[in-house]
Amino acid sequence: MSDQKAKEHRAKQTVNNLLLSLLATAGMVLVMILIVPRDDSSRIPRIDYIAVASQASESSKHQIVAPVLPKDWWSNQATWLGNPVDAVPRFEVGFVGPKNEYIGLTHAFGVNATWLALTLKDVVLEKKVVHPGSSNTWNTYRSPVVHQPVETRDYIWVSQVGSDAVLLYGTGTEAQFLTLSKNVDAQLEAK
Repeated sequence: MSDQKAKEHRAKQTVNNLLLSLLATAGMVLVMILIVPRDDSSRIPRIDYIAVASQASESSKHQIVAPVLPKDWWSNQATWLGNPVDAVPRFEVGFVGPKNEYIGLTHAFGVNATWLALTLKDVVLEKKVVHPGSSNTWNTYRSPVVHQPVETRDYIWVSQVGSDAVLLYGTGTEAQFLTLSKNVDAQLEAK
């Protein structure tokens, strides 16, 4: 074998060895991906919003609503804001549905017209809903801009009881809002 042919053979071997090592590395990465266990469960903890609402009611002396949830719904957060910057104390809770729908609930105390106007600044009144047997009226608001994906404050239901207000907002369906608002009404009527 001449020197020239030996050089060509060694050059081809280097390329072949490089390709074989790349294939071996890709194969090992694929095997690692397939054998490493993964936990696809939700990392968001479920919150006992009823306990948080009860504690907030005791400390604030306000009757806070904590409605019964439909089956397969759960709470992902619950917070009492007793001394917020906007001076409207409120209880905020988030609910997650079986298909990752979201409905937030805010129960605000001593609401003034400015706070309510700022909260509803990007939505327009759509209709009023009164559940049979209830004295509460829910004003439903919708964003005039269609967002994709839907934003949390694109759809808002508001019920005012005296100087207090209950707001429902989120990405749930109208049927889900109806169910949750009925549950809120039942609790408000019981007070």
